[in-house]
Amino acid sequence: MKKITNNASFGKLAMLFNLLILCMFIVSMVCLLSFDKVNRKVIKEKPAYEQADVELRDVEKPRRQAQAEVDYYAEKLTTLQEQPMPENKKQAKEHQEEIERTINTLETKKIELAKVDDAINLQIILFEAIKVPFDDLTNEVNSAKNLFKITLWITILLFVAKVLLFGTWNYKNLKNLRITSPWMKKSTAPFWAYLGWFIPVYNFFKPYMVFAEVYNESNDILLDKKIIQKDIDQNADFNLGLWWGLLIITVFVMSLIISATFFKEGPMFYKLSHLGVTVTAILCWALYLIQESVLILRGIKMNQTLFENHLKFDLQ
Repeated sequence: MKKITNNASFGKLAMLFNLLILCMFIVSMVCLLSFDKVNRKVIKEKPAYEQADVELRDVEKPRRQAQAEVDYYAEKLTTLQEQPMPENKKQAKEHQEEIERTINTLETKKIELAKVDDAINLQIILFEAIKVPFDDLTNEVNSAKNLFKITLWITILLFVAKVLLFGTWNYKNLKNLRITSPWMKKSTAPFWAYLGWFIPVYNFFKPYMVFAEVYNESNDILLDKKIIQKDIDQNADFNLGLWWGLLIITVFVMSLIISATFFKEGPMFYKLSHLGVTVTAILCWALYLIQESVLILRGIKMNQTLFENHLKFDLQ
């Protein structure tokens, strides 16, 4: 004969992980604000840095042409000097005059190249005065961003672990319901307590359906057997809907808002209060996790009541 199991430990562990998730999320938001503080400075200084970079490139453009001209006349002078002097006096004079003209032109081109190099060196000094502090800020931003990513991934891993615990709790509760009530054998298959969270599209509604079924059917079975005289949760549908609505807003909507506010230079970055978004995100997570924990507590109470009154059931 199958037995009803007391699954309170999984529910309590899920609640404990909810507390850990909230604490870790708060830490990640503090890290996000630290990143944002430096990132705002980088964004503020970025136009000046880019302008200095453009000016340096503009100054460097004439150098290739100036260097090519110096190389051309230097090679021409070498070629002229290597040629034998013509025996004809007139041709010899013309050859010497060509050499002198080339020497004069080469000196002029070298002076022009030197002026270009001086302008470049001056622009490099000006650019370095902007580039060095900007690079320091960029490194600081990357460091702060990496720290935020680490804390965020820890939060995500804690959330996944909580989902597995919550799924296990629902799985075992569904198995209990199938044992106590014949009509539950055609209900939602217990494996959906896990899969519902991880299959795209399904994860927008299936976890809610599984938990709602466990929550409501447990209450109904206790009423049917007259173990309790009134609903444990008289506003079950509202509370379950509130729980799932808060989860969707917290996990999906707030994630999109945080991404658009802190990591994209769009309207939300400039118009929304970054501190306000952070506080709102923390409040959403707190409300969602508190609401879920309250429902788990009531679910634990129903599960324990079933377990304590197992002799009243014709176990299947």
